[in-house]
Amino acid sequence: MVQMLRLNLGSGPTAAEGWENLDRSPNIPLDRLPALKSFLIGVGVLSSGHAAHWSRQIRRVDVVKGLPYPESSVDAVYSSHALEHLYFDDANRVLAHSHRVLRPGGIIRLALPDVHEFARRLVAGETDGLTFTRDLNSYPLARPKGLQRLISQAGASHHRWQPTTDLVSLMLQDAGFVAITECGFRAGSLPDLHRIENREESFFVEAIKP
Repeated sequence: MVQMLRLNLGSGPTAAEGWENLDRSPNIPLDRLPALKSFLIGVGVLSSGHAAHWSRQIRRVDVVKGLPYPESSVDAVYSSHALEHLYFDDANRVLAHSHRVLRPGGIIRLALPDVHEFARRLVAGETDGLTFTRDLNSYPLARPKGLQRLISQAGASHHRWQPTTDLVSLMLQDAGFVAITECGFRAGSLPDLHRIENREESFFVEAIKP
């Protein structure tokens, strides 16, 4: 049985079984230096959110610069809550790189924060302005101090643009994809989505490389 080559872009600290998990986070090498990492968290340079252990199965790759795979060699590309942390033009570059490495008929699936749902809750009075601001995650709510300011400016912990289904569909179309379809949580053309998809509070889009 031929094993499928499937890429998980912006995997975060957990490696999904059956996927090649890629991330460019500086937490990957920092995780190999636990004493330094604990010290930086202890003195407040890093937030407690950096305490998570990163799987050794995650490959550190800057996906904005390219994907280290031959053209038309990959069966599927998945990315969850990652593209919005990149600059908008860099997100488009990642889609172009994904199109290059996917084989004809290969599938890309994206999971992204649902800004329409955030806005609906705000307008309906289900949340307040502060919650809406947290949901958008565009800026830190507290002023960063000292080294935290440099890390905040250099890092990608906040959203650099706000995805919508229509916008992401246009981005996929511009990258050369066809059959762009909105899907439900763990519902779509890719098998074993339960192994990789864990953020239900999202919208999901699939597309095919012709």
